[in-house]
Amino acid sequence: MNFPSERILRIAICVIAAIGVGVATYIFIADSTAGSPTCLVGGGGCETVAKSSYSHIAGINIAIFGIIGWILILATVFFANDAARLGGFLVALGGFGFSIYLTYLEIWKIEAICQWCVGSAVLMTILFGLNAARLVGYAGTDGDRAEADDDGSGGSAALNEPETAT
Repeated sequence: MNFPSERILRIAICVIAAIGVGVATYIFIADSTAGSPTCLVGGGGCETVAKSSYSHIAGINIAIFGIIGWILILATVFFANDAARLGGFLVALGGFGFSIYLTYLEIWKIEAICQWCVGSAVLMTILFGLNAARLVGYAGTDGDRAEADDDGSGGSAALNEPETAT
């Protein structure tokens, strides 16, 4: 099995982050207008979570922090350099940790589960893995080298060079 090219990882990160922006934006708009997101399979978990004291930090809906995080991660896919790789990883790590904390609150403090919040947490977990793979697999490579590896060689272009006798 070959390691995915950085291009493939960046496309996957882009798609997942765009979905994440959509989910967080829906949560924010629903909370701002209707009072809470609508649960897809019924139940009142989304409303319970949205109306809890944990849904806002300093008066700011936590979905806003999600939107900002998703956009920051989305922005990193446009650059194939170590700063973008590290930045994407760190934001995804923070989002993953915050998702764990929010899931803890849902289960143990609020005692209700919001399907949209779980979806967002799952997306962030996937993004954390993708960004970790991107960082570990391509750290130290410049954008041109990482893009040249899109031939499916898994980032090991040196293995494709013929040996020369000395």
